[in-house]
Amino acid sequence: MKDHPERKGRLQLLEAMFAGHSWQSAVALSQLHISRSTAYRLRQLARSEDKAELAFLDDRHGHPYKLIEPARTWLAEYCTTRPQLASSRVQAELKTTFGVTVSVSQINRVRAKLGISTQRRGQIQGQTKKN
Repeated sequence: MKDHPERKGRLQLLEAMFAGHSWQSAVALSQLHISRSTAYRLRQLARSEDKAELAFLDDRHGHPYKLIEPARTWLAEYCTTRPQLASSRVQAELKTTFGVTVSVSQINRVRAKLGISTQRRGQIQGQTKKN
């Protein structure tokens, strides 16, 4: 299961709505701050087998919560020892090692935050070749 903070609230909301509570009481029980239309949209998503993962915040490609602490620690160590490695290769390793799909742009954001970025061959970081 994912560790997104709203996940628990959404589960409570949907359980209450499916149990017959009104959307107002379901929102109050879940302690979420959402509108009526959002509550019913989530209920509709949860009913559909194909789209249920969207209601529960599962499999959202590239969002930061997917980089849980063990994966973030691994990414920092892995990229520090291999700064030349392309982010697409890091992406494949994350998928193999942790079973999560993280976008290349998210990997690049995390690398930049950690001060680890790839260097092109023959260039010093921060300098570009100009003619």
